Amino acid sequence: MIGAGCLGFEIGCETLIKGGLTVIMSFVLFVGSILLVLAAVFGRRMGYLVLAVSFFGWMIILSSLWTFGFFSQGLETPVNLGPRGTEPAWVVEAAGTDPEPVFEAFAAYPGDGWREPGDNDEDTASVQSVTSATQGFLAEQANEELGKGEHEPGALTTTDFTVQNIEFFATEDGVSLAAAHAFFADGGPILTVYLRHDSGSVDRYSWMFLIGSTLLFGAHLPFLDRAERKRKEILTGGTAPPWYGPA
Repeated sequence: MIGAGCLGFEIGCETLIKGGLTVIMSFVLFVGSILLVLAAVFGRRMGYLVLAVSFFGWMIILSSLWTFGFFSQGLETPVNLGPRGTEPAWVVEAAGTDPEPVFEAFAAYPGDGWREPGDNDEDTASVQSVTSATQGFLAEQANEELGKGEHEPGALTTTDFTVQNIEFFATEDGVSLAAAHAFFADGGPILTVYLRHDSGSVDRYSWMFLIGSTLLFGAHLPFLDRAERKRKEILTGGTAPPWYGPA
């Protein structure tokens, strides 16, 4: 169903197809036209090598700016400016009237070691994130049991659930945990929800582009050097290969 996700992506199939075709056509038009001109001047092989080395060299510069910032937007330029991977988020580990404590600390909630959120901005943001993650998880689970889609009439929304008694815990391994009580606003049992903070992988794609571009640049450069040496030999007195028409 269009709009309900495609092949596991949280993107509508129609949007995914249109975006993919747009990228392909843009690459064919803009990169392909340059390749056509270079092939007419240098020949097909060397034209491709010139284009490939130039393109991957440019991608190294661009992906380096994505990954490291390099003051491209001033002294306080942030990093991870390019395509972003998974954002940091609170992930529900277990929920129920008596959920299984995935971490030992969960069994002690709300006992020793657990702390209530303070009035600082960091805790306020964490409380909001935990609340949103808990409400979203419970609404999704409830709609699955009801057999309803997210946007179907009668489907439950995040505002149908109330979250309270949020507390936090930091393990010795540096894992941030949270726990809370939640219930359906129109009545029902009080549920205990356990969450873990996932640091995400925001810089995943920036590093993929940087490493991939560097490897492909290094793979094409020796072949371009060899082709340039052969071309130089021809221009300085060597014998040109037979001409079979336009490249």
